[in-house]
Amino acid sequence: MEIRPKFKLWLENEDGTFVIGEGMCKLLENIENTGSLSEAAKKSEISYAHAWKKIRKMEAHFGATIVEKTRGGTGGGSSLLSQKGKDLLEKYKKIEKKIENTISSF
Repeated sequence: MEIRPKFKLWLENEDGTFVIGEGMCKLLENIENTGSLSEAAKKSEISYAHAWKKIRKMEAHFGATIVEKTRGGTGGGSSLLSQKGKDLLEKYKKIEKKIENTISSF
């Protein structure tokens, strides 16, 4: 029987308040890949309303835009990560990769 380490990663601020974890990371990746919050929520298997709630909470925490959105119309709306959103996602993914590389040697 093979035993291998597993981990669950989330990032907190200096006060210990949750900032981002696996679910939010997946939602941000899906927004970046689809250009649509609606599609990203579906792929993340959460409701559109819950996805917006999570994004608004994160934006309030940072005091910055995480997802830039345009209203629908003839061509439909779109949602894309702001630079802050991209930076946050990149930081999470770098930390995750370092941990994965470290535990894969066990």
